[in-house]
Amino acid sequence: MDARIPKKSIFKFFLLSCITLGIYAIFFWHKLGRNINTLCEGDGKRTMKYGFAFFLSVITFGIYGIIWKIKLAERLKVNAERYELIIPEGGLIVGLFSTLGIIALGAGIPISSFIVIKNYNMIADAYNKYNDLPEPEEELVDLFSNDEVLDLDGEEVAE
Repeated sequence: MDARIPKKSIFKFFLLSCITLGIYAIFFWHKLGRNINTLCEGDGKRTMKYGFAFFLSVITFGIYGIIWKIKLAERLKVNAERYELIIPEGGLIVGLFSTLGIIALGAGIPISSFIVIKNYNMIADAYNKYNDLPEPEEELVDLFSNDEVLDLDGEEVAE
């Protein structure tokens, strides 16, 4: 295993989903589903690609989307034991929030998404530690450094 599984930002998910009117959410869930297949590899299951699940969700007026998310949450809960984690929320809780969310004008849908993303992040972190995959090094840029001064054309200016 040499590919680090990235954790997902819950704040970024909600912000960009709102700004893009849900388009970002489609790409987000697609990548999350692929990453979950990597995290849970060897359990004998495969998460359906989100593009097809989204299509079925549109046809079934959102019902299949709830089922897809329930299966995702349950798969994370079952595979958490492999990484010595305990995830209390499974498919039942996610299904309840998603279903009640539709009835209550969408109030539970963000909660069910939050639960799935939180559980995913826990397992991704454990997976990366289990496989000794290092944290990515962030390059810090010093905005106040005097090392190099460039003019507007990108040429170095002598001080």
